[in-house]
Amino acid sequence: MRIKAIISDFDGTLCPTLSINPGNNESNNVIPQDLEDTLHNISNSIPICIISSKDFYFLYEKVKKFSSIISCILGMETLFLENIDKDKVNDTENKNSDNNLASAIDNKYPITSRHLLVDYDILLNNSIILNEIVNFFEIKYSFIKIEKKFLTSKESILGGITMDWRAEKDWKTNKTRVENIVKKSLFNVYKNPKNHDLSKRNFYYYLQKLFVQNYATHPFIDIYSAKASKGDAFDCIISELIKLNYNDKGKIIYLGDSENDNSAFKKVDISIGINSDNRLKPNLKCKYNLKFENLSMFLNKLITNNFEFSESMMLQF
Repeated sequence: MRIKAIISDFDGTLCPTLSINPGNNESNNVIPQDLEDTLHNISNSIPICIISSKDFYFLYEKVKKFSSIISCILGMETLFLENIDKDKVNDTENKNSDNNLASAIDNKYPITSRHLLVDYDILLNNSIILNEIVNFFEIKYSFIKIEKKFLTSKESILGGITMDWRAEKDWKTNKTRVENIVKKSLFNVYKNPKNHDLSKRNFYYYLQKLFVQNYATHPFIDIYSAKASKGDAFDCIISELIKLNYNDKGKIIYLGDSENDNSAFKKVDISIGINSDNRLKPNLKCKYNLKFENLSMFLNKLITNNFEFSESMMLQF
């Protein structure tokens, strides 16, 4: 079967889990050079798109050489870059676009179109609540690293946060501890709201819209402004690719490494789970599995085969 596009997660998939420096958007984690070169080579023939829990500011420099679409913060916003052929993008037809988003960064980044999967009012108000949760953690639990994920907006709208303890030696023991702390922090913020102008009624309404993403063995927990999924982001990307005449006959590969990839795995033709750390035992709903160190070889094999995928290919790795 011929492959017509590749959609991939970023951290833990294109970049090994342990290379990531938590809580710092300027972290030194990068895609290995051989893998980046291979992805760039592939992007000259078929589209490569990214769906990640990270934000655009974190992702752009790391994937701009090969990705034409970047879906950020678990798909809350999806941004289309100039190299996807900006003349074909018709943003006026996108009912989920919001002029409040990204206008302040258009001159710096080559963005042609953006889609929102979550209501802007929810994002704006839950940014306030997420900041309260961050303050609670930073004061009481300094061993947990907090990563903030911002939307591309004129305001500093916080779309999600990650509570991360991957720097700790014992991931398993700390997992239970941190999950209990997260529950405690949400309860504390619920009972003692402060530092905002929202009425109590509105505060509780928006607080209930928060979405907590847990993982079986990964050393972090995510809290998002609202329910979102990589499956919805996948649909958004496919819809746009079809508009842009990328609807040639063929199959799509999705690469991922954690439970938040399962909603995309279920929708794709060829689902491949990537393992970059033997301590991780995620519950993946994928058809195939591949060790991270073999990913570049697999993709190069795909190029050699003129993007023809077969079951026997996976047996080689």
